[in-house]
Parts: sequence; structure tokens; C-alpha cells
Amino acid sequence: DDVNQGRNNRDQYRRQCDRSNERGDSVAKRRRKQSARERQAVRAASARRGVVIATGGGAVLDPENRDALFRDADTVRLTARADVLAARLAADRDSRPLLAGTDDLAARIAMLLDAREPAYAGCDRTLDTSDGDPGHAAARLAARLELPHAVTEIPVPGAAGLPALAARGLASSRVVSGRGAACRLGGHLRARGVDGRVVLVMPEVVRAHYHGRLAASLEAAGLPHDVVLIRDGDAEKTLGQVGELLARLAGLGCDRDTCVVAAGGGVTGDLAGFAAAIYMRGVSLAMVPTTLLAQVDAHIGGKTGVNGAGAKNLAGSFWPPLLVVSDPVLLSTLPGRELAGGYAEVVKTALIGDPALLARLEDALLGDDRATGPAGGAGAGPGPTDPRRDPRLLEACAAACAAVKGGVVGRDPWELGERRLLNLGHTLGHALEAQSAFGLSHGEAVSLGLVAALRLAVDRGIAGTDLLRRTRRLLRACGLPTTPPAADPEALRARLRLDKKRIDGQLRFILPRAPGDCVVVDDVTEDQALAALEEERTCASS
Repeated sequence: DDVNQGRNNRDQYRRQCDRSNERGDSVAKRRRKQSARERQAVRAASARRGVVIATGGGAVLDPENRDALFRDADTVRLTARADVLAARLAADRDSRPLLAGTDDLAARIAMLLDAREPAYAGCDRTLDTSDGDPGHAAARLAARLELPHAVTEIPVPGAAGLPALAARGLASSRVVSGRGAACRLGGHLRARGVDGRVVLVMPEVVRAHYHGRLAASLEAAGLPHDVVLIRDGDAEKTLGQVGELLARLAGLGCDRDTCVVAAGGGVTGDLAGFAAAIYMRGVSLAMVPTTLLAQVDAHIGGKTGVNGAGAKNLAGSFWPPLLVVSDPVLLSTLPGRELAGGYAEVVKTALIGDPALLARLEDALLGDDRATGPAGGAGAGPGPTDPRRDPRLLEACAAACAAVKGGVVGRDPWELGERRLLNLGHTLGHALEAQSAFGLSHGEAVSLGLVAALRLAVDRGIAGTDLLRRTRRLLRACGLPTTPPAADPEALRARLRLDKKRIDGQLRFILPRAPGDCVVVDDVTEDQALAALEEERTCASS
């Protein structure tokens, strides 16, 4: 019996071994298939460009995966202390084969990290995420990456006489545009010679959305900073608020080595720019525009100004920023009306100097509807998928407008000649904006000013009606008005008489002849300007 029992036990053990080997073979086969699928996925992902590939920690243990992932990419190891990782993984340790059943989770994780160190050592960068804030980690990482951006240098004649530029040996204003540019703010400031205190001037809404990434960028560059909040809105663009801003700068102990960074829209740029121009007779200025209007126009060229006596920008100065950083990602939280207003300046700039940009806008916003315009009429705006928010289009608009305006400003920084072209649509636009008590946004007013200027050009035989119709269609596709509102003619006359471009009782107008071809005329009367508005209003209602 003992012998038979021994034989039975031996046979049972052999059968168990066979089953175990079969299971082992099955697990091995399964693992080989999984590894093959993982390699295939890694190869496919690595073949793409302009993407972020997030792998698990084990993927790079495979040499074939490392070769594919590390070949042409920036690689980053996201790590944290073992005790932090243990706390994050405690709830689902049992679903992780390498951690299941472990008594000392932190020790087990530390051992795995040590074992994997040779594979991880090939990463270009290591980022500690122990603080647990994904947004802060992303901003710190972006601040260290070299991303492709468009750069426009705008010459500043007489820069040697401007202390903020001369102190750093600069002779130009630099515009950097592209996705992720704001996360490199600190590095761009360093490249422009800024090595001391930075004061971020911004409205509360910008602080809530974007202060974190700007602060992380400055931190990565080793630049200390303070934040000064301002009140936003065109009605707040006053000498009184400039005085408050000067008092805050003095209270912070700012000196002539301080760099003021305006992070916001046109109002922020005007207030911070004017304050920078006059604080201690001038300190360095940089711009981070967070509206499309500011990215394509308001923050480029060095004009600053505040309103007064019922007129737009009655007081101000020319104070070129040493740096403008335009990032289309900062426009993601921009309300639709504000985005539309920025496109008015894009259309204006395209009419002045970039026919290709005008055609690109028509392709993107009108498509096959070029002949008739979008359904819904003036101001109908975009459909469920908003083509105006395409980051590639926004990126192209910022770069193209910087190139056009930068070229004009570089040739005529003080608006003695060619720079007057940049006022296309602004003479009547500013009057309508002020007359509405700023109920019209700046972009909406410029849109109305553009169609009025084109109507004048048609009436004078300078432009054809096709250009007027084409521009109207495009402005409507941007979500902008093209029908002037009813307004008191005498009140508009009073506004026009405060226009800075007025000469000997007559108005200077910029009139388009064709895309990229505009002329300056100095003999437009108030009656002719108001008649153009009325003609457009009548045309829309007929």
C-alpha cells in the first residue's frame, strides 16, 4: 500500500508539474503577445509628430521601445518620492501585479525604481512631481522645452535714447508667437537681458486662468516676481488707474531694473505700458497678450494710451516693449465676442499688407460659401464647431500680423508716414466706440469703421464694390457687425473733432484699393464720413 501510495503521489506531482508548465507556457505566450502589441503601439506612436506620448513605467524597459521612443523625441521622466508614490497607489495596489501582496509598499516601489534606473537614465529630462499639482508640473516642464516659435524683430530707431532698451544693449522689440510660448516667458525675458524683479500686471480673470503657468516659467528662469491686479474694461483706462499703478510699483520698491510685464488684453497693455513709460522716467516693458486683439495689434508697436474728455487714447506715449509673447493657447478661455473683436484687427491687417492672410481667413471661415457668405447674415457667427478657435489659424494670424505691423512700425516708429496705414477703420471706429459709451467693443467698432472706409473708397472710385462685399462677408463670418447703428450725427461730429489724425479741419482716412494696397487721403470732410455710415446703414436695410 505504501508503495502504491507513493506511486500515486508521484504521478499526481508529475501531473501538477505538467499543468504548471502548461500554465507557465500560456503565461509566457500571453506576455510575448502583449510585448509584441506594445512594441507595435510604441512604433506607431513614435512615427507621429507634434504629439505627447505617455507611456507606463515599464514600457521603456524594452530596448526596442527605448530605441523607438528616444530616437527623435524629447523624453521626460516624471518621478516622485517613493513614499508619495506609495500613497498614490495604495488604493489600487492589488490590481498591479508587481505591487500586489506587498507589506511595505514604499520599500517595494523604491526597489523597482532602483532596478529600472539604467533604463530611465536615457531620458533627456527628469521632473519631480511630488507636489501633486499636474498643472504646475506641466508648466514647469513646458518652461524647459525648446518649442518652435515664430520670431519677429521690430527695429526701434533711436533705441539708444530709450533707457529701458539701451541699458540692455537692445535695438529692437522682439515678438515671439506660437503654441506654448507663454510657458517660456522666463527664458525669453532672460534672453532679452532681464535678470531682476518682474512685476506681472494683470486683471483678476487673467490671474485666475494663467498666473500659475507664468509664475512657473519665471520660477524656472530664476526670476522673482510680484503681481499687481488692475480693473479691466475700456472705461477703466484712465489716468486715475495709472496713478494707482504707479503707487503700487513704488510700494513694492521697484527700481529702474524692474521689468513690468503686462499680461492681459489691450486695456492692460495700455495701462501697464503707460505706467512703465513714466515710472522713474521709464522701466522695461514686456507683453503677454491674452486676447486676440492684443496679440495681433494692441501689444505690438509700442503705443500706450488712456482715455479722457470723451476721446479714445487722449493721453499716452510711445514705449516699445523689449518682448511680446503671443501664445494662442491663452485664447482658449476668451469669450466669443472678444475673439470676434480680435479678428477685426486681423482683417484690417490683411487688407493693409497681407493678401495671403486674407485668402487664408476666407478659406478657414467661409470655405465654399465665399460667394454668398455664411448663412444667418451679419453677426451670425460660427456654427457648432468654431473654426475661429483653430489654434493653427490663431497661430498663423499672430505671426502674420506681427510681420506686417512689425515691418510698418520698424520703418515708421513714431507714426510720421507709413504707420498711418495701421489706422484703417479706426477714425470712424473710435468715434462710434466712444459714442456708444463703450457699449461697442473696440473690434466691433473697427469692423464698422472698415466697411465705412471701404464705402468711401468705392464712392471715390478708389476700390471696386467686390472688395466691399468680400470684406463684409468675411467680417460677418468672424461674428462681427457690418451695419452701423443709428447715432446722433452731431454727437459723432464732436467725437471726430477730437481725432488725432485731423488736419486743418479735415479728416485723414486710410482707404483700401485692393488687398495689400491702401492709400492715405487727407481731404475727407465730416459730412462725407457720416454719409458713408448712413449709406452702409441704408444698404443693409434695403
